[in-house]
Amino acid sequence: MHLRSFAVRNFRRLRHVHIDLANKTTVFVGANNSGKTSAMHILQLCMGTSGRFTIHDFSAECWSEFDRFDPAVEETRLPVITLDLWFDVDEANLHRVIELLPDLEWEQTDPVGIRIAFEPRDPVALHSNYLAVKSAADSATSHWPKSVYDYLRRRLDSEYHLTYYKLDHRAADSPDETPAAEGPHRLDNGRAILRSIVRVDTVQAQRHLSDMDRRGRDEDLSTTLARYYDRYLDKPSPDATALQALAQSEQQLNVHYTKVFQPILEQLQKLGYPGFTDPELTIRSELDGDSILRSGAQVHYVVPGEPVDQIDGSPITLPDRYNGLGFKNLIYMVVEIIAAHRARIETEVATPPVHLIMIEEPEAHLHVQLQQVFIGQLSSILAGTESDPGTTQFILTTHSPHIVHADFTSIRYFARIGAEGTFHHSEVRDLSVFYDDIAEQSRKFLLQYLKLTHCDLFFADAAMLVEGNVERLLLPLLISKVSPPLENSHLTILELGGAFAHKFKKLIDFLGMNCLVITDLDSVVGPSSNTKACTTDKRGAVTANQTLRQWIPGKAAIDELLAVKYEDKAAAGPLSTTRVAYQTPVSITWNSTTKTIAGRTFEEAFAFENLDWSQDAANANYKLRVDDDARSGDLDSLIQAIFDRIRHIDKTDFALTVIELDGNWTCPAYITEGLEWLADEISHLDTAVPAELEAADEPPTPQS
Repeated sequence: MHLRSFAVRNFRRLRHVHIDLANKTTVFVGANNSGKTSAMHILQLCMGTSGRFTIHDFSAECWSEFDRFDPAVEETRLPVITLDLWFDVDEANLHRVIELLPDLEWEQTDPVGIRIAFEPRDPVALHSNYLAVKSAADSATSHWPKSVYDYLRRRLDSEYHLTYYKLDHRAADSPDETPAAEGPHRLDNGRAILRSIVRVDTVQAQRHLSDMDRRGRDEDLSTTLARYYDRYLDKPSPDATALQALAQSEQQLNVHYTKVFQPILEQLQKLGYPGFTDPELTIRSELDGDSILRSGAQVHYVVPGEPVDQIDGSPITLPDRYNGLGFKNLIYMVVEIIAAHRARIETEVATPPVHLIMIEEPEAHLHVQLQQVFIGQLSSILAGTESDPGTTQFILTTHSPHIVHADFTSIRYFARIGAEGTFHHSEVRDLSVFYDDIAEQSRKFLLQYLKLTHCDLFFADAAMLVEGNVERLLLPLLISKVSPPLENSHLTILELGGAFAHKFKKLIDFLGMNCLVITDLDSVVGPSSNTKACTTDKRGAVTANQTLRQWIPGKAAIDELLAVKYEDKAAAGPLSTTRVAYQTPVSITWNSTTKTIAGRTFEEAFAFENLDWSQDAANANYKLRVDDDARSGDLDSLIQAIFDRIRHIDKTDFALTVIELDGNWTCPAYITEGLEWLADEISHLDTAVPAELEAADEPPTPQS
């Protein structure tokens, strides 16, 4: 039995989302404030494992619905937060979900669903209570409550509560489905049913591990392991001799700790950490006569070298605070996962068959190699523990490209949606669907690229696909010069070249991410079997750039590409827009002669649009200056000389020189045009909520 999926309505940014889960591990990714953490929090809130709902947990679109509510008007309703859980049930656990079966026509291949709804206890009574309090407040010239929303800021717990309903998968897709009399059937014992089939545990992102002595919420590994030992491991019988002879008891306890902690230490070894050069863990007792029974153990690290005790061969050891936070974080997560597993199988009534363990940002303090290994080894952490017929499913939230590069099937991408001046919400994209739909060759290319470059595409506000190393190196500098607002956004820059950028089209469209493609005209002439590079003004020139041919604008002739209008350089996908930026015609003058021409590459466009500057002897370090004969000739000779010069310069060296000297040059117009478009497209991500809500006494908390 396992949790197939869950659906959320009206919770923070999750206005209406459905999330399918993998049988083992599911990874939530997305830009900051996209709803990843909210998807985990609602599971905690509805299962009663963390905190309680507040008025700010309702989606922003719900705020006006509170104030429109009038029990005398049938069309108005108070908002309800719902969480629908859908389970696949095996025969062994069928008896646990009997009360959730919709009818006798249900088949075992069908999912079983339960809804947890945070809804008003009595909408009519709530409205009456609000009017009574408001009336009293008006007579007392009080400022609270000004509206139903304002009233519920302080009275939500008394007016709303959790209720449970069984669902029928045949009606689950109905957009008007609500937990009303004509909707799902209410369960009086829903809480008990839910707890009997699923348990939710969380390893929080805020783990408060410290290198120093414990202070405040920080703790060391010894505290973590002592807590696990106190709850789940066998204890030695009290020994009066141990209290009188601490040294002898320490030796006995060392043997005991080694035995009981050995399974955990072996699980750590399976993760490939510690490695050959990392310290080996051991558990040693540190007896204190006043607190021997509750704090008699301390984690130590074994220091390689000769033993200091010639009698018992004890190695040199150091307390746990002398090792790095990454090592501590790994051990902490492993112990917390095993502890949650033990707590579940030792449930007093009946062990829930489904165990959902959610881990927030496991990459904290972990080096890159271990991040890559960690996700693949999660299941092995519980291998060898007590026999358990149930299912453990992991959900991870992450901002690490090293964790998500392995494959697409486990990734759920949270996309931020919303136009300027509107409330924003999130939609969830299941990349296992993308994996199945895309051609195998393209799939292999994308996976290999993501793996080798560790790109952060899934965490960015927008994507920029650039022609080569020069553009990748110079873009931060170009952005600072012509579009400073973009410096405040998270942009991922992928160096793909014109031959490969179009391979990202389907992925970009699927994610619904705005994308700017900065590429080159790459003009060539001659038969397709033997083309030669040429300047863009050559008669019959075509582009060798497959992005321009196969994606946007879908043309081959240079003349046609140069004639494309601004609005035709963008392609609107189902959820986002992609714009291409390539060299455009510019007017240049040399020795009193003027000509309109487009550069073939970035370097040519840079030289043309900074012609006097690039040919100045003071700027010879940039390697764009041609010889004296070309500079003394006509404009066509200069253009050809620049074309020949650029084909033989070290382009990376050119880019680094631009970065180092940062002279008084102008950014090529086509790049300025593209950056300004991108800045305008993603500006709505920082747009404030509509003005009518700005006057609220207590501004809503960020809905992340």
